[in-house]
Amino acid sequence: MPFISKKIQKTIQNQFMHNQATLENIEAIRQLLAEQPSPDTLISHLKHWQGEQNLYIKNYLYWALTTLSLIFLLAGLLLSAYYLIVSVVLFSLGIRYRIPTSELENLKEQLRVYMLEQTYKVKFQQDEPPLNHALLDHPLFQFGNTDNTVTILLVGKAMIKQKTYDYSVFKYRYSYKTKTTNDQGQEIWETTTCDLWGVLMENFPFKGVSISAAHKNRCHLGVEWQSSDIRFNQKYQQSGMSEFEFVKFLTPERLLALENMMQAFYGDFYVHPHTGVMCWLFNESPLVENNYLFQASTVNELAEKLEQLHMPKLQRLQEAFTALLKTL
Repeated sequence: MPFISKKIQKTIQNQFMHNQATLENIEAIRQLLAEQPSPDTLISHLKHWQGEQNLYIKNYLYWALTTLSLIFLLAGLLLSAYYLIVSVVLFSLGIRYRIPTSELENLKEQLRVYMLEQTYKVKFQQDEPPLNHALLDHPLFQFGNTDNTVTILLVGKAMIKQKTYDYSVFKYRYSYKTKTTNDQGQEIWETTTCDLWGVLMENFPFKGVSISAAHKNRCHLGVEWQSSDIRFNQKYQQSGMSEFEFVKFLTPERLLALENMMQAFYGDFYVHPHTGVMCWLFNESPLVENNYLFQASTVNELAEKLEQLHMPKLQRLQEAFTALLKTL
């Protein structure tokens, strides 16, 4: 019994020291983050970390005591109520020695958001602000007959030729009902929900321009047009409000930029003829992440996973969109 008692005491002590070092590292990294270093500086600090490397919580004792508690609970139900008391005591001890992992998870989430925002020069919208009424009236947000919901996911700024362009990346969810017939031959209404994504920019320098990959009726403006590129004409429906304005907009340089945009994210490019709101709409999310922060159990591993953290589709979107802005 003395041997077992010493082993338990040593286990408790080791777990306490390990978790204490982890909690101290969490606080130190949080203080470092508060200084708002550049991504490279932050990673360099983590790579050359002084002190303990611990960055995970040990709750072995909690799980062991909880398991024993369940065993005694079963014994209490089958054999004697005495074992129920032991079960409660063991479970209470387990709760006492358990350290929540929420602080560590919150830190990794803060690091994720900070690194991505700094790397891609964007700001994620946590509160999901609704669009104003003028933007919701955009023709490309009217595909649903029961619901049309647009959520801003992030906002960004592009600096081109000493000029700042504000843009938003959004998610558009719409639902529509269609009448169909079931197996019994009865007519029923069936609801379909679809998700699209895209880029919004207000005050686009040109108005009344539509280039649609899907040949949507809602993308059609008054004047049909064809560019000098035969392949482009075969792929995209082009229309505008004025031939003169369309010719002015669709220069060879801009045509190439639009082609690259459509290759990056196949969809629709539409500038409202009256408000000048530009919408580039497509059917895949640009916010897919390569995120392995959950695997980090030491400070050095955290630095390594932060280096690997990136959003390749968002980078592709920004490069294609910036190329168009450079032609304006």
